[in-house]
Amino acid sequence: MQHSSFLKKASLLVVMTTAITTMSFATLASNQGAIDAFEAKTKPIAQDAKVISEKQLVLMDDFNQLMESGNAAAVFQSGKVTELQDLGEQTLVQAKLFVKEYEQFLAQLPETSTCYTPENVTEYNQLINEVATKNQSLSELSSTVAPGDEMAATMAVLNLQMHAGQVGSLVQMFQLVKMCYISDAMGYTKEDVERMQAQEEQ
Repeated sequence: MQHSSFLKKASLLVVMTTAITTMSFATLASNQGAIDAFEAKTKPIAQDAKVISEKQLVLMDDFNQLMESGNAAAVFQSGKVTELQDLGEQTLVQAKLFVKEYEQFLAQLPETSTCYTPENVTEYNQLINEVATKNQSLSELSSTVAPGDEMAATMAVLNLQMHAGQVGSLVQMFQLVKMCYISDAMGYTKEDVERMQAQEEQ
């Protein structure tokens, strides 16, 4: 899965944060200016994405209720698939805006910074492309469901739910790429983090 390295970094932070006592992030972070600017620029993007995610969760709840009532086929007559597709497109717009700001943020950092992870941009763009392709193909899902075929409808709705989960992971990335703030504030270098990661994996 494309974002597994993000998750590894997130778990490593749990180990590192045990070393934090009363130290001030602001005074220790050598890249605080770049971090503050990135936060300011991405805050509205993250807020918009959160609103879209909440709408998608409501939609998923509607899907679940129809499935539980044994009427999954109704999902495909309700226009809700198009609604999911629209929300996916809106999320993709926010994700691309985020990546643009992220690239500018990386350009301001020294390569020794724990936040300097250009490989994340590659992973993020791969996920964006995957979600975009899947989102476009949702239009064809309805044609796979014959009238009255509840089994096919249920399988198709499960596909929609999986897609919604992947769209949601785009938004989660916004937070995961910021996990480095803590290690950067603690004065760790990228080399330190890689060494700790290697020790944890042994």
